[in-house]
Amino acid sequence: MNSEASTPQAAAPVPLPRVRGGGYNLIVAAAFVAALGIFGGASRADELQQFIIRAAAIAAIAAALWPLDFGAFREARGAAVAVALVYILVLAQLVPLPPSVWARMPGHDVYAAVAVQSDAVRWRPWTISPDLTLNALAALLPATAAGLLCLGLKFGQRLLLARLIVTLAAVSALLGLIQLAMGETSLQLFRTSSEASAVGLFANRNHQAVFLACSLAIGAAVAAIRAEEGRSSKQTLVLEFGIGMLLLMGLGATGSRMGLLLGFVASAAGAIILMVNSGGWSTEFSLLSRRERVAGAGASAVSLAAVALIIWRGGAISRLAGESVDHTRVAALKPMLSAVRAFFPFGSGFGTFDPVYRRFEPDALLSTIYLNEAHNEPLQLLIEGGLGALLLLSAFLAWWAFAAVRAVRPRRAAPRRAMAMAMATTTLILMLSSLVDYPLRTPLLSGLFAIACVELMKSRRRSIPPSTT
Repeated sequence: MNSEASTPQAAAPVPLPRVRGGGYNLIVAAAFVAALGIFGGASRADELQQFIIRAAAIAAIAAALWPLDFGAFREARGAAVAVALVYILVLAQLVPLPPSVWARMPGHDVYAAVAVQSDAVRWRPWTISPDLTLNALAALLPATAAGLLCLGLKFGQRLLLARLIVTLAAVSALLGLIQLAMGETSLQLFRTSSEASAVGLFANRNHQAVFLACSLAIGAAVAAIRAEEGRSSKQTLVLEFGIGMLLLMGLGATGSRMGLLLGFVASAAGAIILMVNSGGWSTEFSLLSRRERVAGAGASAVSLAAVALIIWRGGAISRLAGESVDHTRVAALKPMLSAVRAFFPFGSGFGTFDPVYRRFEPDALLSTIYLNEAHNEPLQLLIEGGLGALLLLSAFLAWWAFAAVRAVRPRRAAPRRAMAMAMATTTLILMLSSLVDYPLRTPLLSGLFAIACVELMKSRRRSIPPSTT
């Protein structure tokens, strides 16, 4: 059985063993993450790419389970129970109920009256829109696949997967900069996208910004681990610096206010990860001559100036200063709370926010722009999932707080602590973003969230035999 944990810190850095075996799991995981990058950047159900990525997720789940070797999953029994409860809650909303029971459920009175008037009284699921709830069920597949695949990987393999994520982020940032320069939608991958924006591999510029912010922290961990292993060179230092600047430029180009704030969080976290975990940095920088250090300082100054210019031209700072809070979203909180009260404790059904909100939306908020999601995931979960969703969310937050604190304890070997800190930052960024947006409804970001949670879970043990690293 694979054992996952950290070795006690030693005086000298201990290089990680090369990845041995398990190539099948790594190939499948890398292929699926690449598919997430290409097809998983949209949240709308009517995008063609959703069918592709969900089909890929089903294939990935089958590939993860096909060897029928569940040794790697034994340590994840608690996570398996939690995921199963999520699926059970969604499936329970699709179970048909007798007309008398369905009509008496909280919030169903209006729909029951319509059914009577239209002579359509019959057994119905508790969700008010079964097709939307089925879509919500299918939307769980990419994150499930990513988590299952990551569970079967050793630490060295998960490190390779982290490098792939950073590479995808660099590609997305570069694509976003090209999109911004062209000022049109010809290079955007999805039919419905933020127009004339640097969305990269996504349909929404805010989701692009969140992905790049997460990748800043992951990239810092990858760089720290490389330095700790003594495998950095002048070329890799230049490459890592260039990727970091590219991510910052791509993030600034989105013009996302939320992305700008989360970028600062990620940059601060990345600096801490580098300082705490990369004991080999002094050795690596000693390889540079005085002329190279001066050139590096100049390049840093020019790059930061370019980042600042892109952020300024992107409009995030002016929008943050002049319009710090979206009035429409604040005004929408009252009808959303009314929806919570109307459907509590069972909820209206996952995926049904749009039709439910229209029932409670006051005339004063009507406009040509509709609110497709609540832009507040805890509140939307309450509307759609009721008490069951609230309990599951509370249990997850309790586990996450414990795992995040455990991840930064200094007793852990530097490589594992660096990666755990990066993934704790990644989950934090995604959760903070979920308070004002809906990033986890995109397959790519939900898959990243699952990968980060698996890394946090696997970081809990103290020691690990070298052969299973």
